[in-house]
Amino acid sequence: MARLCGLFLLLSGGLWAADAYPDRWREVADHLIQTPVESYPFNWGEGVQQIGLMKVYERTKDPRYLGYMEKWAAQFAPGDVELLLKMGAKAIGTKPGYCGHWSPATAILYLHQARPRAEYLQLAQQVADFIRRRAERSPEGGLGHWQGSHQLWVDTLYMACPLLSGLGYMEKRDSDLADAAQQIVIYSRRLQDEKTGLFYHMWDWQTGERTPGPWGRGNGWVLMSLADTLEAMNRRHQAYAPLKSIAGRLAAGLRATQDSEGMWHTVLDDPASYPEASATSMFAYGLLKLVRLGVLDRSKAGMAQRAWGAVNEKFVKGGVVTGVSAGTEPKGSNYYKQLPLGNQTWGTGAYLMAGSEVDRLR
Repeated sequence: MARLCGLFLLLSGGLWAADAYPDRWREVADHLIQTPVESYPFNWGEGVQQIGLMKVYERTKDPRYLGYMEKWAAQFAPGDVELLLKMGAKAIGTKPGYCGHWSPATAILYLHQARPRAEYLQLAQQVADFIRRRAERSPEGGLGHWQGSHQLWVDTLYMACPLLSGLGYMEKRDSDLADAAQQIVIYSRRLQDEKTGLFYHMWDWQTGERTPGPWGRGNGWVLMSLADTLEAMNRRHQAYAPLKSIAGRLAAGLRATQDSEGMWHTVLDDPASYPEASATSMFAYGLLKLVRLGVLDRSKAGMAQRAWGAVNEKFVKGGVVTGVSAGTEPKGSNYYKQLPLGNQTWGTGAYLMAGSEVDRLR
């Protein structure tokens, strides 16, 4: 079926370049595994990067990638979840219950699915149990960014939803899948703009404050969360239709803000802000996956193709992905525009994830 879909795309408009940059995609993964595993702590950017590497392994079955993942995971033995959740950057590791220490568990869950081991599953379950029982939640049940933040940040969705939905699917635990879906619904209610379909960065449930401007990578976190959660859900699930509606509105907003070269900018509705590689890669991944799942119509694949080509031409060279904005707090548009660009773990991971979906249609 996947081959027929790819053939249809090729015959109905020549959407895909002859090689779709497979050499560049593998070069980035190969460059990554030359880095000592000790360089990457149990933190959000590293988690996204390792998720991307697992997606490359899923497509290639190259044992080098799996071996690297195992060496990385071996640093984090299951046991004391309090210690585990503090294994991050010092500046943010002091925030209790910080969601940035959840995403590495998703990468390790994917590792368990590829090479089942009790310690991998136990670690993923420990982090998920923390999310279920101890993470801060709003009166509606939305996950806070850390204990005491009283804020919904769109980043939080990707830290939690792939882990909860992945475990929910694997263990037939509908409560986890339902929680992942409900997070997206709550966040949409508070942060998705009714007119544009785009998401704002943060909403404070105590003050009612909401940040202005649609931050590019933030919308990427949302789209990837939608794609991974819907992948675990059948169409009869009660949350399927609401999530499909949210995804459709977001995709419409992305169509309206993609530039002529195929990129999206760090402030989506401000073409004077710089084009940003991680957001563009996230959108390529999410759009292609949602088209593959039948959630979005096939016309959205063209947006992803332009994005994939633009990122590769502008920001990928010698196995390194550049053009990625630094770590970002929820502030105004001028703040996002002045953040420095460079090579970041989360940009590498998003790029590898996008490549995995492109590879499905090659």
